[in-house]
Amino acid sequence: MDLRIKDIAQLLLLSEKEIQKLVKAKGIPHQIIQDRIIFNKEKIIEWALDKSLPLNLSGNSHFQEYHIGSLLPLLTEESVFYNCDFTEDGYIEQMTHMASFDPTVDRDVVIQLLKSREQLMTTAIGNGISLPHPRIPLVIGREKPLIHFFFPSRFLNLNSLDGKPVHTLILIISQTIKQHLSLLAHISLLLSKKEIQLALEQRLPYPQLISVIEQCEGQVHR
Repeated sequence: MDLRIKDIAQLLLLSEKEIQKLVKAKGIPHQIIQDRIIFNKEKIIEWALDKSLPLNLSGNSHFQEYHIGSLLPLLTEESVFYNCDFTEDGYIEQMTHMASFDPTVDRDVVIQLLKSREQLMTTAIGNGISLPHPRIPLVIGREKPLIHFFFPSRFLNLNSLDGKPVHTLILIISQTIKQHLSLLAHISLLLSKKEIQLALEQRLPYPQLISVIEQCEGQVHR
């Protein structure tokens, strides 16, 4: 897909002047066709990946940095999906199409970025848990980072670090690197708790799952 300067400015969360400077310095992939500057979306995404730059996949370019003190403000009943008919070959597509993104978000790009991350190294961290996330921050039309829990109807063999099949997928999409590191650290700390591990393995109903998370976060903050 070919885009113009204003489209690229929104995609990269930069001003049009900054994009023009990059074009002039030949610092960004582009073509000039009949005096028009044209950008290929796939090449820009690859370039952003290489530069570890965030991508804005929605029309919303305004958001606040978000420090993760608790998962509870990020979770609703729509954040937890049970009995998901996932397959090893298609779970990324299946998960992405179920996720609650802004309607303007190009889900194919999200799929591309999630697959790109898995190609680097599996996000199946062990104990039946996988933490799929993009290689770079994404703006998807929310003020807060996104976290979704998916419970496949059957366990998935996803080359986990400990060789165990995956019973829980926790999708993480953050809008900045700082957000991502904060969220990942918080989740990793919670996943070290036996109560959380058991709650996920047993696929507790949403109210009970939230109760266990709240109890474990209370222990962490003591």
